[in-house]
Amino acid sequence: MVKTWRNPLALAVLALSACGNSPPPQLPTTSVRDRAACHVGVVPLVVNDAPRAERIRALYVQMDSLMLETKRAQAEQLLLLADKNATRTDDDKRARFAQFQAIEHRALERYIALQLELRRLTTPEEFARLAAVK
Repeated sequence: MVKTWRNPLALAVLALSACGNSPPPQLPTTSVRDRAACHVGVVPLVVNDAPRAERIRALYVQMDSLMLETKRAQAEQLLLLADKNATRTDDDKRARFAQFQAIEHRALERYIALQLELRRLTTPEEFARLAAVK
């Protein structure tokens, strides 16, 4: 292993991947990021008005950035839980997990606001064509 312990995100991914034979359940922010990232490049192909296409593309970039930052914040919470040198009570652990869930909830609330703006900027046909991209 190439100094994984120095990279907190890599360590968190490694810790999550060691969850037995089945993968851990996917959080909503993970699938949101996957969808937002794939839309960034196709917006100009779907929306013909260049200034509007750029605003729509910027919304997808914001969604992607938001979800990436959410994943980083959640990984930090997991690393704090995994610290073997720290002594924690059950209440401390529950509070850390609550913080993890709160991060997810705040990100999804912001995502909803971005989606509403996206729907305002696109026609129903454009929105449907973008939504069909997987």
